[in-house]
Amino acid sequence: MSSIVVANSNPDHAKRITAVLRSSGLYVGVVCTTGAQVMNFTSKHYHGGVVVCSVKLRDMAAVNLPRMIGSSYDFLFLVSSQLHSMCDSLEQATLMLPINRMNLIATVNMFLNLADYTSLSIKKKLSASNYDEQQLIKKAKALLMSRNHLTEPQAHRFIQKKSMDTGKKMVESAMIILDY
Repeated sequence: MSSIVVANSNPDHAKRITAVLRSSGLYVGVVCTTGAQVMNFTSKHYHGGVVVCSVKLRDMAAVNLPRMIGSSYDFLFLVSSQLHSMCDSLEQATLMLPINRMNLIATVNMFLNLADYTSLSIKKKLSASNYDEQQLIKKAKALLMSRNHLTEPQAHRFIQKKSMDTGKKMVESAMIILDY
């Protein structure tokens, strides 16, 4: 089972984010205010998950965490409008502050579904319909670009990497991203 980690240097903000996720039925495994806490939790819970994280934590710049933790955890960075230019260099999904509640829930669910989804249901949908695979991939990239502020190459790489990590075709990952 995948873990959700909420990491924010402001404990009140972390509690609010946690409350939003819990109100949608998602289980938050831990709330952290420092990078050390995030690293400690993720090292003990190796099965992976998603870290919903502000760009700065009390003890470090959180943008270094993905490299330090590895690929078992996905990162969703919450970025203020002043730091918007940083989004292109992060190569991680981002949401701009103030957070749109629905985008937060949809993005976290996307990460969890990409990690846990069984391909069988998607393969049935693909074989039972006439989906244009390239169009589905294009739509998924467009969603990642608009909602999570990825560039087109980053969105393509995101889908490609998730597909390789899970052993799915790119179109299957695209369908999960689009919540088909």
